[in-house]
Amino acid sequence: MGAVLQDQGKVAGHSIDTVRALLHDLRQPLAAILLLAGTEGGDAGWKMDGIAGQARWLADLVDTVLSEAAADEIEATDVTLLAEAAVQRARATAACEITVQAEPAPDVWARPVALSRALACVVDNAVRAAGEGGHVRVCVRSDADGVHLTVVDDGPGLGQVSPRTSLGLTTTRAMVAACNGAFVIHTAREGGVVADICLAPAALRSVAS
Repeated sequence: MGAVLQDQGKVAGHSIDTVRALLHDLRQPLAAILLLAGTEGGDAGWKMDGIAGQARWLADLVDTVLSEAAADEIEATDVTLLAEAAVQRARATAACEITVQAEPAPDVWARPVALSRALACVVDNAVRAAGEGGHVRVCVRSDADGVHLTVVDDGPGLGQVSPRTSLGLTTTRAMVAACNGAFVIHTAREGGVVADICLAPAALRSVAS
């Protein structure tokens, strides 16, 4: 009986963690939608496009979580398009400059929604660290280790920014692990933080299989 209760406790704890992680991921796009909807003047078409993009991301995220990630199968994923989409979503509410620097890179073998969630968490942390007038750079490159999605900010460095929640990096590590990737984070030599997601090229998986 004790074992059964213990197992039920683990399931309940996992469900709570999943819900908390989902709520964490929903925060930024919801804030962007509210900001876009509440802004007076400007290009109405541009604002509607922004709201629609955020809403599509929310729908994909909720569908994936509700289906217990069954809909988020591992597949060849274009990391450059994924990086550009993450930056576009973040720009809607960011007070700093966010740029993309992409070198030619092969597709990676990953779960697209999981990878998007991981990158969104990293970019969100970087934007908060950079602060108003700061700069965040999202880089795509490849080397002998694999394909890298690297987020660099010019903030004060690790441990110098009060965390909004402990779920950000926890979610990132879990989502990257679901893509069989590696995640490392460290203070940059010139200040700020470097967060790197490294994934295997899809071609390697094809050859191996």
